[in-house]
Amino acid sequence: MITAYSFGASTAEGSKDTEGGFVARLHRFLRDTDGGIAINHGIGGDTTDMMISRLPGVIEDMESRTNPLALVTLGINDVPRLVDEKPEIRVPLDRHSGSLEKILAATAEIGDVIYLSQYPVDYVARSLDPDVPRRYVSLGNEIARGVGVDVIDIFQMITPGMFDEFIFEDGLHFNNQGHLFICNQIIKYLNRSD
Repeated sequence: MITAYSFGASTAEGSKDTEGGFVARLHRFLRDTDGGIAINHGIGGDTTDMMISRLPGVIEDMESRTNPLALVTLGINDVPRLVDEKPEIRVPLDRHSGSLEKILAATAEIGDVIYLSQYPVDYVARSLDPDVPRRYVSLGNEIARGVGVDVIDIFQMITPGMFDEFIFEDGLHFNNQGHLFICNQIIKYLNRSD
């Protein structure tokens, strides 16, 4: 039995999914198959700066659990926008990479970790230069693999057709089908690891 827990922003939290997000879905799967439980430490709007500040509490919770499995998924709150209403919260790529490495290393000391890459968004609607999120995604995947953490590269999996099916109308968050897709990728990973 495992204790899976999410650590990240709105996707980890389950935003825009009427069934609670991929973590709630995973929790139901684990419970129904006697595989364990899933706990949600996702907070919408969080950047890696914010996640670093609450990392000790997540680690403390993780240390108290049986067979902890961290599901780290960051979202794109760190990524600067072309026209930005919140420039003060954005996290430059170098600091983002340093924070991600700390998060992954700290969680990996306690248990297993899966890094779920950021995901495509509607770049025009969200005022993003498409190359900038891609750099964050690419570096995140590189850092995760560099510290020995397995990656589920959601970004690469989402085709243009899947984008229309899985992304909420705001062009930023996953909808119910998108969260189901993420949950299924985690289940496939867990089944492959058995």
